[in-house]
Amino acid sequence: MRLHDASGASMSGMDRTFPAQSRAVTVQWEWKESTAGRWSRALLRDGSKAVIDIATRIDAGAKQLALRGPNDTWSVIQTVADDTWYAAKVIVDLAPPGGAAPWVDVFVDGVRRVHHAPLTTASGNLDTVTFRTNESLTADLYVDNVGVEVTESVNCDANSQGVMDQEIRYARDAGIDYWAFVYYPQEPLARGRKLYLSSAHKNEVKWCAILDSNFTAAFDANLGELVSRFGESNYQRVLGGRPLLYFFSDADADRVARVRAAAAAAGLPDPYIVVMAWTAQDAAAVKAAVGADAVSRYATGGRSGVAYAALAGSEATLWSQYAAAAGQVVPTVSTGWDKRPRYDYPVSWEPDYTDFKENWAQQATPEEIADHLSDAITWRAARPANNPANTVLVYAWNEFDEGGWICPTLHELRDARRPLRLDAIAAVPRTG
Repeated sequence: MRLHDASGASMSGMDRTFPAQSRAVTVQWEWKESTAGRWSRALLRDGSKAVIDIATRIDAGAKQLALRGPNDTWSVIQTVADDTWYAAKVIVDLAPPGGAAPWVDVFVDGVRRVHHAPLTTASGNLDTVTFRTNESLTADLYVDNVGVEVTESVNCDANSQGVMDQEIRYARDAGIDYWAFVYYPQEPLARGRKLYLSSAHKNEVKWCAILDSNFTAAFDANLGELVSRFGESNYQRVLGGRPLLYFFSDADADRVARVRAAAAAAGLPDPYIVVMAWTAQDAAAVKAAVGADAVSRYATGGRSGVAYAALAGSEATLWSQYAAAAGQVVPTVSTGWDKRPRYDYPVSWEPDYTDFKENWAQQATPEEIADHLSDAITWRAARPANNPANTVLVYAWNEFDEGGWICPTLHELRDARRPLRLDAIAAVPRTG
């Protein structure tokens, strides 16, 4: 739509209304000005109140897109050019979980330019998106592809002992032997492991550690705590009592040797150490360099909505590739891959997120996951020399915003009254 304003004494505008929303709303559009910086506006409103106010302007000779904050303060979003289309997306949450302050994120051409900024005006609802020109300037404003999506917001707080106890029971009932925790020493990321360790049900599902830079950043300080856990009854052991340990990253010969030495000093069997890498060749090279026992990988992904069957097929091929390159291997069973949530809601530890829009596979059915797990168990049974530890690693229990999970979800329990993925896994024979 073209908003042609030739008067210089009034404005041209258009509204799109939607049912009043009190939580999260996503609004997207494309727009351009023939001559940029003419104070054209995009407004998210509650009735007549401007809750979010985005405008084009000229400041010190620079043509800009800007966001109006409280007290009429303006923050630059980015520069803009004449007669150039820009794709904008605004995500606003009026009532975030945990009593957090309302916020707005602004994306331009797929890049987040504003993160959790305060609203222009406090309000409890949104019901209108408005585009308009300035009442005292002439302008040609073009607007296209306007979309409003009401986000289904669910506040899931799993940081309680009761939730952890229930998750252990779910895993136990599905026949899961152990959880492999990425070992975060620091709060709040350590909370999940600590809740597990404080559970009265911890012996029903064992655990082991996956080490990365979070652990190795203070390796000496963390090693003693980890090794002390090796001797506990709920730590996962293989091959007659060897503590199982994965390195996702930062494995080197010195650290591996120190883990082994610390276990020996504690009177414990030699740990079975597995190093992860994204290719068979890299995994084999790391294994040889650091003196590990076996190789594995964290997960297998997909792109552009590839079918889950194709993802599973490519991963099954990797099992033999890793075995051929490195000998002993722990095969992975990825239950899915979808990084798009981190495109919409980028995380601090992955600043290069723009590619995530295409970094996804079709969601698996419970039966497809069970079939893939069954194939891995059959592969393992046929190659005992390549998998003497007799274990398969499933990605993942609860990597929800990466697309890999088997932990029961709201939709499963609400719609089917059963943890469907876990039910399917429980039915898979473990003997191959």
